[in-house]
Amino acid sequence: MLDIPIIFIIIASYLPSFAWLYFVLSQDIHPEKAIDIAKAFILGNVVAVPVILFAVWGKDILDIIFISLSPTVSSFVYGAFIEEIMKGLFIYWFAINTSRWNEPIDTFIYAATIALGFAGIENLAFSLKFAANDFNEMQNLLILRGLTAVLVHIISSFLVTYGIVFWVKKKNIIKGLSLIGAGIAFHGLWNFALEMSRISGNGIIGAMYLLICLPVFFGMILTVKHLKIISK
Repeated sequence: MLDIPIIFIIIASYLPSFAWLYFVLSQDIHPEKAIDIAKAFILGNVVAVPVILFAVWGKDILDIIFISLSPTVSSFVYGAFIEEIMKGLFIYWFAINTSRWNEPIDTFIYAATIALGFAGIENLAFSLKFAANDFNEMQNLLILRGLTAVLVHIISSFLVTYGIVFWVKKKNIIKGLSLIGAGIAFHGLWNFALEMSRISGNGIIGAMYLLICLPVFFGMILTVKHLKIISK
């Protein structure tokens, strides 16, 4: 094992999340309290624990009762549906259903902040795995995840949270459920593309990123600009 201080691995793992968090907070019209942002980020880390446990134990339980899910179904159930629903519930409890959510742009601020905390834990897990073998590989992985997986977390959480806002605040159940479903589907497609790329090469994940991920990201940015305007 490489003699790398654990604190350095932790810092390196969270750098992509902190870089994106700087961008996220720059979009706020009336900045949230620093303590609330810190709590939301930490909450994102906390959410990861039950999601990971459910993913592990859920598969074990299904194996016991002789139910086997294909990699495609698993990528949606464990890697997208459960994760996004859990994040959505925590965002609703921590922000949307409280006085913290007091302007439209807060939908993006809190959804992205909690998502970035979750992504930080994921990055740390990968870092601990790869640091023992190849430190350079760990660095390259974190850079790649910062441009791909971390961005997917932001987009999918924003879609789900925006859906919850339409459902709860605007009483538009159809649009709310459509956005929630879009967030889960987007995350699930990314996970599925990752699975397929391990089999067929990185062409699939590259196509997914260029043809779906980036256009959805720019669509999110336009929506964020709209939320900023109506928040003034």
